Amino acid sequence: MADLFDELNEPAPPMQGFRLKKLEIYNWGTFDGEVYSVSPNGNTTLLVGENGSGKSTLVDALLTLLVRPQTRNYNVAAGATKNERDERTYIRGAYDRTVGEGGRPQIQYLRSGSGHYTALLACFQNAALNHQFSICQVLYLTSDNSVERVYAFSDDERGIVEDLSNITSATGVARILRDRGFNTTSSYKQYIGWVQRKTGFRAKAMDIFNQTVAVKDVQRLDVFIRQHMLEAKPWKEKVARLLNHFSELSEAHRTLVRVRQQEELLRPIAEAGNRYRHQLEEVNAARRLLDACDFFFAAETIQLLEPLCDKWQQQIQFLSDEISRLDELQDRKRDAIARLNVDIELAGGDRLRQLPGLIQQALQIATVKSDARMRFEAQLRMGGLTPKLTSPDQFHKTKQQIHLRRSALIEQRADKRQQENKLQFELGSLSKQLAEDRSELEALQRRKNNMPESLIALRDSMCQDLKLAPSDLPYAAELMSVAEDQREWESSIEQVLYGFARSLLVPDDVYARVAGYVDRTRLLDGRGQGQRLVYLKVGLRRETPALVRSQRDTLGTKLHYRQDHPLTPWVKAEVTHRFDYEACETIEQFQLAKGAAMTRNRHLKSGGIRHEKDDRSAPGDRRTFVLGWDNRQKRHALAEAIRSCEANIEQLQQRSHSLVGEIDRTTAAIESLDQAAKIDDYDTIDCERHEFEASQLKLEKKKLEESNDQIRELKANRDKLEAEVAGHKLDRDQSISNRTIRESELRSGQAALQNAQRTIDQLETGGKRTTIEAEYSNIAAEIQQPLTIDNLGTLPGNSVRRFRIQLEKLQERLLPISRDLTSAMTRFLKKFPDEQADLDASVESLTSFEALHARIAADDLPKHEGRFKKRLNEKVLHEVGLLHGSLENDRQEIRDKIEQLNTALRMLQWKAGTYMRLEPSDVADREIQDFRRELAGCLSGTLDGTPEANENTFVRIEKLVDKFRDDGNERWRQKVIDVRNWFNFAAREFVIESGEARSYYDGGTGQSGGEKGKLAFLVLVAAIAYQYDLDPTAKQSDRFQFVMVDEMFSRSDDQHAEYALDLFEQFGLQLLIVAPLDAKARVTEPYVGTYLHVVKDKQTHRSELLSITAEELAQSDSASTSLND
Repeated sequence: MADLFDELNEPAPPMQGFRLKKLEIYNWGTFDGEVYSVSPNGNTTLLVGENGSGKSTLVDALLTLLVRPQTRNYNVAAGATKNERDERTYIRGAYDRTVGEGGRPQIQYLRSGSGHYTALLACFQNAALNHQFSICQVLYLTSDNSVERVYAFSDDERGIVEDLSNITSATGVARILRDRGFNTTSSYKQYIGWVQRKTGFRAKAMDIFNQTVAVKDVQRLDVFIRQHMLEAKPWKEKVARLLNHFSELSEAHRTLVRVRQQEELLRPIAEAGNRYRHQLEEVNAARRLLDACDFFFAAETIQLLEPLCDKWQQQIQFLSDEISRLDELQDRKRDAIARLNVDIELAGGDRLRQLPGLIQQALQIATVKSDARMRFEAQLRMGGLTPKLTSPDQFHKTKQQIHLRRSALIEQRADKRQQENKLQFELGSLSKQLAEDRSELEALQRRKNNMPESLIALRDSMCQDLKLAPSDLPYAAELMSVAEDQREWESSIEQVLYGFARSLLVPDDVYARVAGYVDRTRLLDGRGQGQRLVYLKVGLRRETPALVRSQRDTLGTKLHYRQDHPLTPWVKAEVTHRFDYEACETIEQFQLAKGAAMTRNRHLKSGGIRHEKDDRSAPGDRRTFVLGWDNRQKRHALAEAIRSCEANIEQLQQRSHSLVGEIDRTTAAIESLDQAAKIDDYDTIDCERHEFEASQLKLEKKKLEESNDQIRELKANRDKLEAEVAGHKLDRDQSISNRTIRESELRSGQAALQNAQRTIDQLETGGKRTTIEAEYSNIAAEIQQPLTIDNLGTLPGNSVRRFRIQLEKLQERLLPISRDLTSAMTRFLKKFPDEQADLDASVESLTSFEALHARIAADDLPKHEGRFKKRLNEKVLHEVGLLHGSLENDRQEIRDKIEQLNTALRMLQWKAGTYMRLEPSDVADREIQDFRRELAGCLSGTLDGTPEANENTFVRIEKLVDKFRDDGNERWRQKVIDVRNWFNFAAREFVIESGEARSYYDGGTGQSGGEKGKLAFLVLVAAIAYQYDLDPTAKQSDRFQFVMVDEMFSRSDDQHAEYALDLFEQFGLQLLIVAPLDAKARVTEPYVGTYLHVVKDKQTHRSELLSITAEELAQSDSASTSLND
């Protein structure tokens, strides 16, 4: 092990690795108009000159050649800010700053802004291996003053004069360089990659090269490590994005708070409005009852009296007919009495001769009336009546039955016709559904998806016109399906995704073509029917970040997505964001859900207020399902539906045939009753009276023929007829009395009917008939007793008084509700006076208040809740997460960087037999600790997704953002956001052989300041050795071994400066040492092989280079000494 460290302490072989052989510049800063060349030839070089002479210009040329533009440190050793010098000022040759017009600073340039180009070239040589390469950059300004550059690389030595001459303009430089054997690119990454492959340095090598230039003070270890070993990371853009997104979030939060307050104040209005409307409806219902009462009783009076008047009219007619019949009977019997008196006088001889003729006449009349009676009874039986006709009274009752039966049959026929029409409608609907199902089944058998044929035909027509494949324009349903183990949720999922699933997805690259087609084309299906199309413009995007994704059992977790389509991630993200429905196992869980929710039974909730359940189709009816790319189940469902539909059609056709027969039979019965109703007089069919008269005459004839005392028989007959005439007279007088009573009742009823009809006629005039008649059933339910001839004079008046009292009580109850409602309206308008332009605190504005509340509750509040949640999760929390993750990555990167340094430090001896190891630790700084805790706290609880959790997260982020925004917190902001400040750095000495720990060095305690400087130099060289991948024990090196230091030793004592130079030399590093013209630079002389002196002409403002080697300088000093001697 000792031998190994002896080898480490030996100087590296001279001229090992790739070292700077020469540097050439043209039109760079104050090096103007010609090619300036520096030739260190691999030697350590000392560059001196007065301040402002151009030393840093040369250093910056090398930085430009090797360091990426975003991180290079221009003129840092001179104390310049990062933006004081840039490539534009070097290209134009800035040399002074004066005061121009208006007192504004004005920069003086050696070259104008256009028509010139700048060339930088460096050649690195590995003398031991006889390898070399050249790197070159050509820079120029465009018309908009931006910098363009060409990077070039060559595997051999090149020169500006030899290889870049005769370039007349900046354009076409890359082509010219390629023609001359260079590799060219516009990418720094590719360019430095060529150098990296040639020299083998690590990815961060040029960063340490850049940082080494800026090292001046190496007295404090932790400061040195922070400033020079660790790269400052940009953070302003991340914080600016966070502040910008939080500003948008704050605006969304203010809007949400306003909408929440509006909803909270409008909710009591809506609730009071519901009570007010309910009470007002009771008042209006009572008023409608009262208003309709007179018309109701008028209608009831008409309904009561019209049949009574008809009945009285019929009774009057019947009594009149009966009186006439009795008169006729009396006349005939008086005639018979007169003839008997004559016969008595003639002793009866003529009577026997008359009786046969009278018998024949009576029998002929009886036969005619019997035929009429049989036809009448047959018509009655056809009409469904079987009465007994033995008297005029029974005939009168039969006439009434005919009227009632005919009305009933007409109603039955109308009902059957309505049933038949309904059956025909159902048959038409089923036939149409059957045709559609058969067509859809045939279409599904030709394809695999579940979309309706009409939409498929529409898309096929569009794709054919636009020369696109159907897969280029999928419907959303074709990219997702319900998971097999979630089929019980399928009906609810299909209902939620109904519109979205049927939407055509149009990628960005074909959007313009599709939109043009849709605008100019009438959208038709395969049958020429016009169609409705919804299409969505789609941009590719990833799924929702896991940081904000909900872990609930939601609709999205029950879907499978088609993995072989580029639009699937967009569909998945759209479902996650737009259809975040919680799948609720119980109705209690559904009721407690804050956001959108669903049950298995197609019961949906959205916006916290709107609920919906659509049972118009049977649960599990797959005919309307569209999700998925396998339609076997839908085809099976359609086949089953077709079989069921055919069976239903057959049943309905049988029922229709039966109904048609019933209607025909009912019509025949009505026609028979119409014929029977034409018989107006019972005498027309009274055959029994004539049959009885014939039998009596026959009996009389027999008795006369058998009697010996004709006169006695004739007198007996006369007495009998006289008794019958007396009875007929009594019946006639009773009928006249009854007719008088009925005529009086008829006159009264007709007068009441006229009054009622005049009342009803007012309905027709006022145009309120439908409204008034709608209340009749309510009035009937209230009075609970029918109107009769007995209560006709009392019931209407009593009911009107009762309804008026009921109305007055309801109006009294309405007043306090109205006061509560207007008070709630006043509170809202006081809180939001800008709404007073459209609203006022009165019940007349209730509809507007309710509409506003419904809109806010159903639309605005969910929209702003979603907008706030989306901006919080997708924007602000995303930026907070990025900031937190970036800072934590920076923290880990620092630890990794320290480990890299420790790997290099293990190769270097600190003291005999020991080495140093850096130990980072978290700084015990309250501000940094609080910041880290607050930043992490902003991300805690973000997965809950509840409004309360979102609000708490917003408050935490707002507190942190306010600190970032406060201009007075600039010191705090710079401190806490720079992760380098999160660490304290110390070093501990270890014994190589035993691993025993010895001395401990930190940033403020430990050994002397010189010891700390020495330790810092050790760390610097270790970092360079690690990034350059240097092995000091190797006999040959093919690594990059060039370093620039600018005034690094100006503040170190000679002993520690020499220690640092020995370290650089031990690793075979070629130095370009930049120093002012002072005695301090002499400490470097033993290590320097070339001296450069930069001077500046005060008249022309151009810089010049003077160069001399150490050998030439030694020879010059020897010559001077000899002359002096």
